[in-house]
Amino acid sequence: MKKTLSFVYYLIVFNGCLCCSISFAQSDSLLTSVDIPPLFQGCDDPLISAQQRQECSNPKIQAFINQNIRYPDSARIKGIEGVVVLRFRIDSSGRVGAVELLRNIGGGCGAEAIRVIQKMPSFKPALRAGVPIATSITLPIRFKRIDEAQANIKNLYQIHWGNVYEDYISIKQLRRQLQQPLTVRDYYGNTYPIDYLELQHRLGPKRTSLETKGPLLDRSMKQLLKRAKQQHKIIFKATINKDFETIKVERALLIVNDASH
Repeated sequence: MKKTLSFVYYLIVFNGCLCCSISFAQSDSLLTSVDIPPLFQGCDDPLISAQQRQECSNPKIQAFINQNIRYPDSARIKGIEGVVVLRFRIDSSGRVGAVELLRNIGGGCGAEAIRVIQKMPSFKPALRAGVPIATSITLPIRFKRIDEAQANIKNLYQIHWGNVYEDYISIKQLRRQLQQPLTVRDYYGNTYPIDYLELQHRLGPKRTSLETKGPLLDRSMKQLLKRAKQQHKIIFKATINKDFETIKVERALLIVNDASH
């Protein structure tokens, strides 16, 4: 029987989407049993070191959960907070499966955490002596309410763009994203249609700004992004309407080298 190695990720997710800290923990015995741990999609670049690949993987796992999890209404109404703990398997092909709920706090939080894990893309499987092997990951996720009246717009609303989970994007990934619509989501997972979208392109003091209606990039925006290069910064500014109030949400992305993504 093949042995499934076990990993532990320490991840705290506030309000179902806000970003906190993540670290990767291994025991000494585990380090002698695996050469390369499982890596999140896009972190298997052979031109970077194993440490750099792991440093790439952990934030991507965190960001994926932050952008996809929702604080269940039943838990929010009942004031339920706490930590849900799950364990899931990554097989030798990198597929995620066998999600097991180890600790639940009720209010639909356990089911929501399982839903997000099952939505994860395939990983690059762990390697031992160059051979892919199955592993399991234990992941704690914290659900915690915040006072909406005291929270700022940056914490309440976020712009999402396809599978861009971080505050940077590679040139290749940027090209792939051009047809993807942008959306705005609040910390409970509710989505809002974008009325107006502004794209700013910055390189030092030079700045270009374009505007359009709706969530899709128009032709001029796409042409601008096709010319963007490494170390350029792009900023999206979305305008939404909630309860007859106009709200502006912003997200900045730094363009990085494809080899470092």
